[in-house]
Amino acid sequence: MTSERCAACGRESVDARVESAHYTSEGIVRYRQCACGRRWVDVARFAVVAGHDGLPWSGPN
Repeated sequence: MTSERCAACGRESVDARVESAHYTSEGIVRYRQCACGRRWVDVARFAVVAGHDGLPWSGPN
């Protein structure tokens, strides 16, 4: 399943309800459910970029 559309019905994933979300060491994990009933997990991985004074800063991609 891509994070753009529901694999079962083709609806946009942004319309899917977020059942729960939390931070992990890999990024933000969201458990979603489409209006058609299909459930899936989205992971927005963190990227490391240079922050102030060259120190690393992490944020979602």
